Amino acid sequence: MTDDAKQRFAALKAGGMLPSPKGVALAILELTQRNDANVKTLTHLVQTDPAMAGRILRYANAVHGGSLRPIASLSHAIVFLGLFRVRQIALGFSLVDQYRSGACAAFDYLGYWTASLATGIAAQQISAQAQCPPDESFTCGLLSGIGQLALATVFPVEYSEILVRNPNPLALREAESSNFGLDHVILSSELLEDWGLPEIFHQAVRYHELPTDAPFAAGSRAQALTSALHFSSKVGMLLNLDSAQRWERLPSLYHAAAQLGLEDTQVPPLVESVVAQWQDWGRELRLPTRDFSDLKLLLTSPTDLAAENGLSALVVLPMRLALVAYDATLLRNLAETLDAMGLVVELAPDKDSALRLLAQSRADIMMVQLPDSGDESTRILRELCTCDGGRQAYCIAMIPPEAEANVAKLMLAGASDYLLFNYSESALVARLNSAQRVVVLQSTVRTERETVIRSSGEWARSNRRLLHEALTDPLTRLHNRRYGLDRFNQEWSYAMHSDGPLSCLMLDIDHFKAINDRYGHEIGDLVLTQVARVIQHSCRKDDVVFRFGGEEFCIVAPGTPAKEAIQLGERIVAAIRKERYGKDQAFFHVTISIGVASRNTGDSDVEALIGRSDRALYSAKGQGRDRVMVDTGAA
Repeated sequence: MTDDAKQRFAALKAGGMLPSPKGVALAILELTQRNDANVKTLTHLVQTDPAMAGRILRYANAVHGGSLRPIASLSHAIVFLGLFRVRQIALGFSLVDQYRSGACAAFDYLGYWTASLATGIAAQQISAQAQCPPDESFTCGLLSGIGQLALATVFPVEYSEILVRNPNPLALREAESSNFGLDHVILSSELLEDWGLPEIFHQAVRYHELPTDAPFAAGSRAQALTSALHFSSKVGMLLNLDSAQRWERLPSLYHAAAQLGLEDTQVPPLVESVVAQWQDWGRELRLPTRDFSDLKLLLTSPTDLAAENGLSALVVLPMRLALVAYDATLLRNLAETLDAMGLVVELAPDKDSALRLLAQSRADIMMVQLPDSGDESTRILRELCTCDGGRQAYCIAMIPPEAEANVAKLMLAGASDYLLFNYSESALVARLNSAQRVVVLQSTVRTERETVIRSSGEWARSNRRLLHEALTDPLTRLHNRRYGLDRFNQEWSYAMHSDGPLSCLMLDIDHFKAINDRYGHEIGDLVLTQVARVIQHSCRKDDVVFRFGGEEFCIVAPGTPAKEAIQLGERIVAAIRKERYGKDQAFFHVTISIGVASRNTGDSDVEALIGRSDRALYSAKGQGRDRVMVDTGAA
């Protein structure tokens, strides 16, 4: 972010108009930033807002999982989530409640929150790919577009004008920067940083709309979270569009899924799961969500549908039809007929109404009633066929029989076909059948959806393989040092904010140089692999095991106090001692030394905790090896 943009954010913040939590949510944020914050005080505070208390309890059970006993008390929910995560959840839900409407006429406040909710749920669903806990991913997704709400709040009139003039996302960001000194993406990132969210979140938010511009290393957690937010925002956008628009956005959804390593077969059930939770949480938060009767159709290949139904079917894809007719009777009767055929019909009684309608969303088919084929009718038709929402529409001009002689003028003005006022039902069906054929072909060419879906599986596997290799030690197949330290910093952040325990174990194979000297490097590499396997099998599900370098390994043990970390170390030492290593005629025993340290107030960062673990490891070496030693540090 440039200095000018930072100064601009500082000025906006000083103005006091930016979105911010109020009431109980603000008190929660302030309390959780204090060193003396505790679960009891926070529980009493949350209980003063029954709606907030219910949502935190419900959210904790959603994250907790249905296979375990439900969380019944608010204090248990807060302990389970931790102070830091409760802070984030309160922040997100309070902003939803406070900013449901506003003065920016062109900004759809409820639509914004509806899409943001779907984005948060999608991010939660793919948290494993993002390498982040589910609840952290939810908050990050929910607030990833908060800069748009901020601009609508601070500059309601100016931003409304910009939204009307700049429907294209890139053009919108350029206009925002030009008018306000920063765009909504940078503003979102700055707000998340200002609210105390970890750096990796506001950095990922900054680049999630254009992840290819991100400076993050391939395979890093920041890159994974950015790609996950990119995909999640596509899901959120998809669920906030009408049927016709959703078809156009599918290629970019599958493209984003492939970048994340999701295959095309994984996308439909994922989206269905998001929709179910989105509708459930929408009711809880009083946000408008919809049932999607076309969801399975939406996620099915158009060519498969064409083969199944045949192109002779009137409607192969859901289509949006704009009906422009000045005759009220014709307008009503034809609208009823078209609606019965399954078309989504939007009505306009005159040209100006039609232009406003098309400015809001694009039509697949446009039927326009004209009194004749004269110059004025030609001008009206040309204006409708060249506006943004009508340019790609298949236009059917409805004219009186006497205008048929000069219909060529209408075709030159943009009409694709014509229909006489005294049309028969078969003539109407024939025109619409031709229209849907063209729309299907245009849609296929325009979106190239089939190509994207067919290639996305292979591309996803390739991306997933590259990501795995970037995070994996090639010899032992454990996580590598880069991944391990990245996760260590993440767990450190959680432990700091929730004041929870965190332990580090440093492990080193005893007399490894002698093994290499006696048996050769091939056997030495084999021993490293065998020892790594025993360590991995001896650890618990939540432990993070990675190769630190050479014959040294590291274990990050979240939520683990010193006593339990020592027990883990003793279990590993015994397991290593029990096995035999090498191969063929060269089998022998190996031992390992382990140093343990647990986070305390004297540790300033991850490096300090690793340093104490390392000192304990050297102490174990000095006292005879094949043992566990602990560094208690300064309490």
